Amino acid sequence: MIQINLLPIRAERRKEFIRKQLSIAALTLLFTVAVMGLFFYRIQTQYNKTKSTLARTNKQIKQLEPIIKKIDQYKKQKDEVSKKIAVIIDLDRYRLAPVVTLSDLNRLRPEKLWFTSLKENGQHLTISGVAIDNETIVNFLNNLKQSATLKNSDLILLRSQTIQELQLKEFTINCPLDLTSLPKLLETTEAPSKEEQNG
Repeated sequence: MIQINLLPIRAERRKEFIRKQLSIAALTLLFTVAVMGLFFYRIQTQYNKTKSTLARTNKQIKQLEPIIKKIDQYKKQKDEVSKKIAVIIDLDRYRLAPVVTLSDLNRLRPEKLWFTSLKENGQHLTISGVAIDNETIVNFLNNLKQSATLKNSDLILLRSQTIQELQLKEFTINCPLDLTSLPKLLETTEAPSKEEQNG
């Protein structure tokens, strides 16, 4: 009977199997490293692009800073000019306010009433004067209600006074000036003069 020793063959097969497993593990590891290297390369490329874009943007911002400062200065100047224009427009709009007010006072004044002083203080007009009697002063106050600018007038002083042997009534009236309707009034009063100039 012939005896065959199978142990060397089995050991050889085992070594072959281990070699195959090691080769597969090495290839898998190599493939994983390659894939990770590819991902790392792509991420590094994107990072470099983003970094260069950011550097370019910062450079452009630095280049634009003087222009932005000039624009801010122009905006401030524009705001200042706008404020000055608004003041000029208001001044132009209300430049005839004293004329309109005096015209109203003259138109609404009764015959037997005289002004001794007119004082304007901001948005208030103080009218002082004398009249023949109380009824004339009451008529004047009623007439002032028809005025667009002096309709909220109040009598703050009334007393008797003798002037050149005449018994007169001295009065003081406080008139808050309401100039809100004045621009419309001025437009209607200025319109004919503009037409006349064109004609």
